[in-house]
Amino acid sequence: MSETQGGSANALRWLVVGAIAGAAIAAATLVRGGAPNVATAADVPSEAVAMVNGRAVTRDALARFTGAFARERGRLDLDPAEQRRILDRLIDEELLLQRGIALGLDRSEPSARRAIVSAVIDTLTTAEMRDPDRSELETFYRDYGKALARAGAVQVEVAFVPVGAGAEDEAKQRAVEIARRAQAGESLAALGQPLDPPLPAGPTSFDALRDRFGNVVVQALARLAPGEISDPVRAVDGYWVTRLIAREPDVVPPLDDVVDAVQQAWVQHEHDALLTREIERLRKQADVRITDRSLAGTP
Repeated sequence: MSETQGGSANALRWLVVGAIAGAAIAAATLVRGGAPNVATAADVPSEAVAMVNGRAVTRDALARFTGAFARERGRLDLDPAEQRRILDRLIDEELLLQRGIALGLDRSEPSARRAIVSAVIDTLTTAEMRDPDRSELETFYRDYGKALARAGAVQVEVAFVPVGAGAEDEAKQRAVEIARRAQAGESLAALGQPLDPPLPAGPTSFDALRDRFGNVVVQALARLAPGEISDPVRAVDGYWVTRLIAREPDVVPPLDDVVDAVQQAWVQHEHDALLTREIERLRKQADVRITDRSLAGTP
């Protein structure tokens, strides 16, 4: 590879690496608004390591990318020449970013819009995010814990109709008849093919039933109230008709058993609440008009 080709390849590589920060830089550019200006000495921020059409490339940005590249190379730091090459790539990225915004790509290109919106959301919410204390987790878990509840064990009755070669319609008709007779009060266990091994006499977990009958049968069973009988369900091996006899209450695990999942859910809940409040604030300050009359009354 020639020196020119190698330089182009390196430049392209660094533009790709630098693009990781593009959304955040783009968000900051849009929030500041206005066209780039040529900075005077008095306008240069103290944290700037370079100015590009009046926009600062900050020392923090350079440090982030220098550190990332050093880690990639398995080194602790980079020499000044390598740091300068990284800075040149950040300058190239800023120039391309400004050109893209000037061309309206931030509004017309879906991927650019999503990246910028995502960066703005992170900017608006990250500063206020924190980890919850124990009392906050406990309060949150009183409601959220239901989402982590384990389904209570069930007592069921089933009838199975196998499907032989070329006997699909016959098997389905027989399963429909079994469901009708069970609705009339007959025992499902006596109507279908005997199970080998038979079901346990006591309550059984949904997981155990799923291993035995498959997911589609358990899904139909989970929708039943105690005493109800399902319509025939076609599984891989044949038709199943199920009756839910009884169901134990769902079990909410202790907070300490699921504390990591609850903390993640709390953080997401707070993130969503912060974002909702910020959007409401932006809407109050903005001039938003629905110009399509057919949509004007639509919430």
